[in-house]
Amino acid sequence: MSSQSSGFKTGGFNNFFLKVLDYGCLMDLRIVKTRKNIREAFLQLRAETPLEKIRVANLCKLALINKTTFYKHYQDIYALSEEIENETIASILNSIEHTGSLFSDPDNFVKGLYDAFKAHNQIILTLFSGRMNVLIGKVDQQLKGYYPQLDNKPEREIILSFLNWGSSYVFLESKYDESLMLKTLTRIANQVVRLIEP
Repeated sequence: MSSQSSGFKTGGFNNFFLKVLDYGCLMDLRIVKTRKNIREAFLQLRAETPLEKIRVANLCKLALINKTTFYKHYQDIYALSEEIENETIASILNSIEHTGSLFSDPDNFVKGLYDAFKAHNQIILTLFSGRMNVLIGKVDQQLKGYYPQLDNKPEREIILSFLNWGSSYVFLESKYDESLMLKTLTRIANQVVRLIEP
């Protein structure tokens, strides 16, 4: 996937900022704006800097806030990153039309996973640069929530992880012709699923 194929804008995350709090009230507008500024500053820094080198002081300067304000919202940079990463993974999986269809319709599952990665390409490259294994591991973990029958059949969990990890690495490499890649991956998915689904 090329980084030019996605029209990523940090402002596209506004829906994440307008969350309802656990006690059922909308966040104060100042809190919404502060969190938005923090996240946008983080994404701007993350696009240029490895996660472990981002400093709260630099983020605060860019977000036009002080450290106390940052720490009112997040424990540290890693907690901020974790929250945005988890929301991104949820967004990726929610954009797949056939998320729970691996065992009944492997073709649509693989194509849906590819389309979701492609649609979220820029944010994936920003958040998970140098850490694609973290991305795929989180996708794998959250995908398992769509398959409650995995508890009874470890073979299915193995197949789900195998196809997710393998397909995701191929998608992220993006050195293959899209048509050939999807044709090959859907064929493999069908063959693997048939091993346990007669």
